[in-house]
Amino acid sequence: MTQTIVLTTGGSGGHIFPAQSVAAELIKKGFKVVFITDNRGNTFQNLPEVETYRLAAESVTGRSVFGKVIALFKLWLGSVQAMRLLIKLKPTLVVGFGGYASLPAVISAQMLKIPCILHEQNAILGRANRVGAKKVRLIATSFPHVERVSKNIPTVHVGQPVRAPILERANTPMPNNDTFNVLVFGGSQGAHFFSEHIPNVLMKLPPEYRAKIELTQQARPEDEEMVKKAYENAGFKSLTIAPFFKNMPDLLSNAHLIIGRGGAGTLTEVMVVGRPAIIIPLPSSADNHQVANAKELEKVGGGWVVEQKDFDGDKLTTQLKTFMDHPEMLKEVAAKAHSLAIVNAAERMADIIQDIVKGTQNDN
Repeated sequence: MTQTIVLTTGGSGGHIFPAQSVAAELIKKGFKVVFITDNRGNTFQNLPEVETYRLAAESVTGRSVFGKVIALFKLWLGSVQAMRLLIKLKPTLVVGFGGYASLPAVISAQMLKIPCILHEQNAILGRANRVGAKKVRLIATSFPHVERVSKNIPTVHVGQPVRAPILERANTPMPNNDTFNVLVFGGSQGAHFFSEHIPNVLMKLPPEYRAKIELTQQARPEDEEMVKKAYENAGFKSLTIAPFFKNMPDLLSNAHLIIGRGGAGTLTEVMVVGRPAIIIPLPSSADNHQVANAKELEKVGGGWVVEQKDFDGDKLTTQLKTFMDHPEMLKEVAAKAHSLAIVNAAERMADIIQDIVKGTQNDN
C-alpha cells in the first residue's frame, strides 16, 4: 500500500520551492505526496500528481489587536479544516516547512498522534516552527547552527533544498569577459531601499567603469520608472530593470556580483551557484533572522554583510571599483560561498523522511 506524506508550508515561494524539491524526491521513492498550504500557495510546478489543499491561515505578528484576533480565528478555522483533512488522508508523516500556514496541519497531526518533523530554513528558528516544535521527531536545518531550538529536540543539518534549474548551475565558472555583470534583487517583493540607493552608488563610478557594467536590477512596479530615470545617462554596457525575472537561474550564473537581501532562499541559491554577494538584510525580518543567515555566509568568507542602518554609498562605490580592478578577489569569494552549499539537500531530506517512516513501521 502506497504511504502518504503530507508537506505543509506557508504560501510564499521561499517556503514552497524547498517543499517542492523534497516532494519530487519522495515521489521517486514511491510515496504519495499531498501539499497543504494557504490561499496564497500555488500548486507544485511540474508535479501534477501532488494534490494541493488550501486552508485558512494568516500570520499573527505585525498586526493590530483586531488583526491578531482575526488571524487567530483563521488559524483555529484552518486547524479544524486540517484535522478533517488528515483524518481523511491518513498520512504516515507530516512535514512542516515553516510559515504560519503550516501550523494547522502540524498541530492537528500532533493531536492525532501522527509523527511530525520540521524543516527550518533560517539560522534562527522561525516563530511558526517554534510553536510546532514541541512534539516533533526532529528538526532538519539549512544552516549548521540554528538559534532558539530547544536542547531536547534532535536536529539534523541537511541544507536548504533548491529548485532543479538552480542545481543545474551549481558551481558554474564565473563569466570570463570584459564586462562586469551586477545582479540586484530584493526577493519576491523587491526592495524599495535598493531602488533608492543603488543608482547613487553606481552613478558615482567613473564613466570608464560604468561602460563595463551589465546591470540587471529588480524594482517594484511603483519604483520602475524612477530607477530607469536614475540610470538615464549611466552609459552602462547593458541595463535591465524589471519587477520580476523568470530567468533567475541564468541571471545568477551570469553574474560577477550579487547585491541582495538575506533570505534563506536567496543565500542558498547564491551558495549553490557559487557567486560573491553583498548582503543587505531586510531590517524588519522576524527576529532579525536575515542578519543571522547572512553572517553564516560571511563567516566562511563567501560574502559581505552590510546592515541597512550602516549602509554607506561612497564606501560601496569604492568597493565596486576595487572588485572591477581585481576580479580574482571575486572568484575566491565565490568558491568560499559554494563551500557552504549542500547540493543534495532535497535527497537528504527525503532519506530522513524515509528512515522515519521505516522506524514508525518498526514501532508498530
